[in-house]
Parts: sequence; C-alpha cells; structure tokens
Amino acid sequence: MSTPTALAFDGVAKRYRSFASGSRYALHDVSFVIPEGTTIAVVGRSGSGKSTLLHLAAGIDVPTAGRIEAFGRDLGTLPEHDRTLYRRDDVGLVFQFFHLLPHLAVWENVALPEMIAGSRSTDFRPRIRTLLERVGLADRERDQTRKLSGGEMQRVAICRALVRAPRLVLADEPTGNLDDATGAQVMDLILELVREEGGTLVYVTHSRDMAARADAVWELRSGTLVTG
Repeated sequence: MSTPTALAFDGVAKRYRSFASGSRYALHDVSFVIPEGTTIAVVGRSGSGKSTLLHLAAGIDVPTAGRIEAFGRDLGTLPEHDRTLYRRDDVGLVFQFFHLLPHLAVWENVALPEMIAGSRSTDFRPRIRTLLERVGLADRERDQTRKLSGGEMQRVAICRALVRAPRLVLADEPTGNLDDATGAQVMDLILELVREEGGTLVYVTHSRDMAARADAVWELRSGTLVTG
C-alpha cells in the first residue's frame, strides 16, 4: 500500500508583477510529490524562489499556473477562508525571525494558534507543557519571551508551530538567525519532533550541513526545481 501524498505541485509557476520591472517568474514549471512523513530540504541562492515555494505550499499565495494539492485539496481553487482554515488546522510555520510577541509569556506565545482557533485552555495546556519540556523550556513557561536568548526564542517558535500537531510543517531558514552550534541543535529538534509525530517537513536552508539532515535535498535554480 502506497504512502498517502502530503503535498504535490504539478507544473506550478508563480509570476509577480511590478510597475518598476514589469513581471518576473519566481517559480517556473515546478513539479513534485511529497509523501506523508517525509522530510525535504530546499536549497538555492537568494532569489531562487525558495520562500515563494513555501508560501504557495502554505496557501498564503496561489499559483499563476499549475496545480497544488495538499492532502488531496486543490489549494489554488480553495476560497481564501478555506485556505486560512487549512493553515490553521494542517500547517505549522517556522520562520528565520521568530515573530513572537515579546511582552507575552512563553506559554502564551505557544498558545496563540489555539487561542485564535477558539480552543479551551484546559484542552491545550497539557500539550504546551509537553512541548516546552521537550525543548528544555518547561521552567521558563511564565517568563516574558523577550528575556530569552535567540536559540530559546526559536525553540518557542517551534513549539508554537507544532502546538496543534500539524500534518505539514514549513520552515523558512529556521536556523538562519542563529550561530552554527545553536542552529544545529534547533534543526535537530525540529526534525526529531516532526518525525516523532509522523508529520511532513519542508524546510529552506542556506546550509548544506542542515540540508543533509533531511530525507532528500532539492535545489531551486532561478525558479526551476532540481531534485536529488
């Protein structure tokens, strides 16, 4: 029995228009299939289309041409409201810059996706405690997030991305704002947590060492995907 597909691009192109430069293609004729439970690293030079690929996979943007399916749904034809629910219920996002609210406590930052979804605190607090224990921050849950180091903030951001147990985790340079040693620890932590829960992970990185931790490494060259 074959493994179900988490994410598939079929001939996907994304063109952006601007008054200054007319139009340009960030992605061109990109096709791939990612089975559930797979980890993919995407590398490439700045401007090669890596972030655009993640935005399309998350339903933040829609393709100019081609088809994107996530867990059997065509993201390009979903109404914006349904794409919002897809991101809320099925996708976890991790960014290079942590996008935390510094005045909130650690646990409150982790809880934000659940609060936005209208979940009850009694339902998600045990999950938050478990995640913070896994990343070594259980004793910091009531501290204001601004008091944490960069590596600790990124661990909080990981917990926030995983709090709703998403089926698909998309990470855009998740270690790019960290030193090499801390970045390696954070990347290993993301991989470990996602794999333990059977999730699918697609992450963008500039580091070949970080990329080598994935099941497969793909390269974007001027918007064209080269799989390896």
